[in-house]
Amino acid sequence: MSFRNAFTNRVIHPALGFGIALLFLAAGSMAILAQEPSGGQPSGAPGASDQNSGAAPAATGVDTQSEMSENPPVSGLDQPSFEPGLGARSYIVPKAQVSESVTSNPSASVNSTGGVGEITRLLGAVDLQKLWKIHPLDISYIGGGAWFHGGRQTQGWYQVHSMGASQRILWRTGQLAIRDTFSYLPEGSFGFGSYGGAGGFGGMGGFGGGVGFGGGGFGGGAFGSPSVGTNGNTPRIDNMGMMDVTQSLSPRTSVVLLGGYGILHFLNSPPGFVNSEQVISQVGYNYLLTRKDQIGVSYGFQEFHFPMANAGDVNINLWQVYYARRVSGRLDFTAGGGPQLIHANGYTLGLVQLPGGGIGLGLVPLKTSRISGAGRVGLNYRWSPRTNMAINYFHYVTPGSGFFPGATTDSVHYLFSHRLTRRWGMDVNTGFSRNSRILNVTSSNSAAGKSHTYDYWYSGAALRRQLSQQLQGFVSYQYNKLLFSSGFNANGSAAGYGQQIGTIGISWTGRPIRLD
Repeated sequence: MSFRNAFTNRVIHPALGFGIALLFLAAGSMAILAQEPSGGQPSGAPGASDQNSGAAPAATGVDTQSEMSENPPVSGLDQPSFEPGLGARSYIVPKAQVSESVTSNPSASVNSTGGVGEITRLLGAVDLQKLWKIHPLDISYIGGGAWFHGGRQTQGWYQVHSMGASQRILWRTGQLAIRDTFSYLPEGSFGFGSYGGAGGFGGMGGFGGGVGFGGGGFGGGAFGSPSVGTNGNTPRIDNMGMMDVTQSLSPRTSVVLLGGYGILHFLNSPPGFVNSEQVISQVGYNYLLTRKDQIGVSYGFQEFHFPMANAGDVNINLWQVYYARRVSGRLDFTAGGGPQLIHANGYTLGLVQLPGGGIGLGLVPLKTSRISGAGRVGLNYRWSPRTNMAINYFHYVTPGSGFFPGATTDSVHYLFSHRLTRRWGMDVNTGFSRNSRILNVTSSNSAAGKSHTYDYWYSGAALRRQLSQQLQGFVSYQYNKLLFSSGFNANGSAAGYGQQIGTIGISWTGRPIRLD
């Protein structure tokens, strides 16, 4: 079955069927609610103030007072924001950063002979929020270059580009959102290595205005970058486009339908890195228990295709149940999980009929299916105006980060930020991922050899000093570790590398420029 036919039969048809079933369920719920007396709604329940008007509030939007603005659907892509915004205004904010890093193993390669090198980064950024009455636009962009010099590495410039954008079309009871995240990076975004580690711009830091793909049943890792590791100084194009519709069916209920397409493509790289394509489709139903508590269910389909010869493809059917507790501006806790059915279509060595007659070794199709679990847990907590903490964990199938054609991935990320004094602040940032191979690559040039798993973790800290209203200086340190399981080398031994990065730099944030 071709990739296009698989997408039509396994994505469109199941999603439409499940969506229609949810709509019938929602219609029944609305009929029951319509028969309840107006006094039957509990005090303080979401939408209590709307009973007299008889109109369902908008699901999202810059002007709505709906409960779902502060507690967006748990099966969707929007999340509550803890960051102070500029309100209902159109603006543009320019930023810039200059930094100098000293690093061990500057090429970030398993086969590196070590050494010490320097990296000079010149980065600029812009945040744009343009508000129209029914179609607001948000764009965040980071761009610039990194000059690798010194040590035993190959000298030269590497471009750094990341952009996230969302265009929304609003109506009274819902929205259509078109989102896209794009990056062209030398070291990937997990661990923020392309930005200088913990002291850098922070890998876009979750694009403002709800551009990021933090929610959804497939977890932050799958809706965001498919790379949960690093491939050394190997430029790659990483893009994920999504379209989702959120429709409020009553003051308590909503439905979210979404679909997306993403690619990971390595440029000018050694043979063996695995390019990937993925399609995603999901439909979810959400119900507000109280102003702060929400539950939801969803069904999703995801398929990974690998253009590499004889790599195969992987598709997943995923059912999820969610719970979220959200306290505006202070707490966001979300948990979700459920079973997933994984189909892997690959190849293996076996006996085949040779063209000239006879029997010999060759590639034969290998199809496997298995049921496993998937899920995610996330907590964002503002302890005080001076202290923030966030921890996120997910267990899902990912494209394999260029090392494997598909992987079962466990990933955790922790961030702690504290303002020590009026001018001094600190950040602690650490993350870990374990990736287990799903398909076997028959190419002998595979970057991961015959290993079945790889681990990647990083840990860093930054100390910041406010120099003026717009200038900030920082110093940071980060340690990265990549380790493959046995089977990486011909002798069956494990391989990997460690890398230390020390950075000093200065950042400038311009004054917001009003656009209206």
